[in-house]
Amino acid sequence: MGDNDELSGLDVVLYRAALTRPGASADELASAIDRSTQDLDKCLARLTEMGLLRVDDRGEQADRFTAVSPMLAEATTLGIEDLDLSARRMSVEARRNAIRRLVPDWNETLTARAIETDVDVIYDQAQIGNVLMHFADSCQEEVLSVSPGRLPKTRIDNRTRIANLYTLRRGARLRALYQHAALNDRHTRSYLTELADHGAKIRFATSVPGRSLVIDRDVALLPIPTDDPVRHGLAVVREPNVVAWVIATFEQLWAESATLEAALSRSSDETEIDQTRAAILRLMAEGEKDEAISRRLSISVRTCRRQIAEYMAQVGATSRFQAGVIAARAGHLDPG
Repeated sequence: MGDNDELSGLDVVLYRAALTRPGASADELASAIDRSTQDLDKCLARLTEMGLLRVDDRGEQADRFTAVSPMLAEATTLGIEDLDLSARRMSVEARRNAIRRLVPDWNETLTARAIETDVDVIYDQAQIGNVLMHFADSCQEEVLSVSPGRLPKTRIDNRTRIANLYTLRRGARLRALYQHAALNDRHTRSYLTELADHGAKIRFATSVPGRSLVIDRDVALLPIPTDDPVRHGLAVVREPNVVAWVIATFEQLWAESATLEAALSRSSDETEIDQTRAAILRLMAEGEKDEAISRRLSISVRTCRRQIAEYMAQVGATSRFQAGVIAARAGHLDPG
């Protein structure tokens, strides 16, 4: 067992100080707990290595430290699945137990903040990940998830993946609703298969509203778009009427949607036509006319126009240009 697998009493005191002082410098943390900065060097290094502290490099200024959710630190440093190598098992469990000692402090702090308002809006990306892991850890019964399109490769979605798998491993249920278009992306198909293997129930609809998570029918997590496409905000909603509306919308769509097995079967059966439609959309997006598209793909002009019309109806596009933009953003120009 390594020297860094255990947390000392001073480590815990330092973490608690950082928890209530996000972005504090080493000097500020040392002053808060009445210790010298030199006393904290090893503690800061150990907590950072464990993933319990995030270091914000300020260039020529002093580094700043922000507390990270113990659940997120566990998933990030140890991996979402237990290590199989017996030689490392004792070290992993010791570190896991050390990290989990701080879970009550983390949950107590977030719960205290939650009481203050029915809607809390968060824009800090690290804090968004912490909130997702907090609710993944506190979920007792079920998560309801809605995801339009294919899975974007952004930080918030990666953390949503970690949170979902963490919830399933703890024994809670997960029902996830996606668009059929999600199956056009192999990365998303792999992720959905992984969720299903862990016990998630997954269904598909032609179209769904915006992305959302509902925890134990008590809290709704609703991403908020910002001017920066890769840095979203997150609304934590506890107002009962709003949460009830999100749940009712989910249940209606769920009742009308197809199972993962049926969607995968349908996707397999329609591979050839999907490839044809993708080729049509790709050429249409390049500005080709129907006659030129039909000649290049050896199909009739009528078939070409029918495919375009069906796609426009499917995605709700009102013009060929809008259909081309939607197809490009959704990844429909490539069926694989």
